[in-house]
Amino acid sequence: MFENIWLLNDWGHLADYLLRVFCAAIAGFAIGYERKTRSKEAGVRTHTLVCMASALMMVISKYGFSDQVLGEGIRGADTARVAAQIVSGIGFLGAGIIIYRKDTLRGLTTAAGIWATAGIGMALGAGMYFLGLFCTLMVLLIQILLHLPLKFLHGRTVHMIHLIVLMNEADTLDKLKELFGVEKFLEIRTYKDGDQIKADIKINTNDTLEAETIYKIISENDFIISLERIEEI
Repeated sequence: MFENIWLLNDWGHLADYLLRVFCAAIAGFAIGYERKTRSKEAGVRTHTLVCMASALMMVISKYGFSDQVLGEGIRGADTARVAAQIVSGIGFLGAGIIIYRKDTLRGLTTAAGIWATAGIGMALGAGMYFLGLFCTLMVLLIQILLHLPLKFLHGRTVHMIHLIVLMNEADTLDKLKELFGVEKFLEIRTYKDGDQIKADIKINTNDTLEAETIYKIISENDFIISLERIEEI
């Protein structure tokens, strides 16, 4: 038994385990950095930790119970249980990222990315370096390519925008509906600011709102104080 324990902790094996965990951390960092650039719920730290921890648990699952070998390759413990719990356990983290509010589902892609990142960590933890690297590149390509403005990839793109407007006229909301081509508002919150009544509004629109378009809308409509594009759905 003690011979097996020493084998697990010799420098050759230890270096291999550390390399696996390190590669997983790099893969998680790369995926998380792409998510951070899009201001998503889970960024660099979350993806790095998920991928690295998955690799660690995979190493433990494969090699952490070698002292339980009873003889002729028969193990006294079901080591696959550790790795299996990564697949199901990561679902709880993903569920916490998904938000359903005002008829809009957010965070689903990020949750799926977390799940995929855990799988990459497991692959690297198992010593499948090429598979882990390939899947890391695939995740990055999918996240990047599917955000490009290619019609055959997207179909219809919906932009969620955040507005702060003056409510000095009774037809202000009707003007916004006509201006952005919407039927209803996702959220309206009115409040008093000194002598003025303002409204904090969120809507979805199919219009492409580039920086020049946003500037033009604000300059031509005095009742719009600020306009910000939050995300694409």
